[in-house]
Amino acid sequence: MAKSSIQKVGEILVLIGAIISLIFGIIRLIPGIGWSIFPIFWGWGLELIFGIIVIIVSLITLATSGFINLPWKLEKNWIMLLILGIILFIFGGDIGAILVIIGAILLIFK
Repeated sequence: MAKSSIQKVGEILVLIGAIISLIFGIIRLIPGIGWSIFPIFWGWGLELIFGIIVIIVSLITLATSGFINLPWKLEKNWIMLLILGIILFIFGGDIGAILVIIGAILLIFK
């Protein structure tokens, strides 16, 4: 079955969003530079933990979308990608997380 153009756009948004969230996670690990649109004011230790979580969830999102091959691959459907996007947003994936969420919503349409 051929994919619609909306699904292709959704997959591209999920891919770009996961890569951007991965970059945000790496930036959070750098002391004093840990930048976020929605900053956390609870100290650098929590920034470190949240950065690691964002990196791991971003890698899981990339594996689930089929971009990289990891053993943490989940079933590829819109609800799983939506959940991963929400988790990314909660832990500081920022713009990348929003792109993953929008991409997951677009994958609903066939």
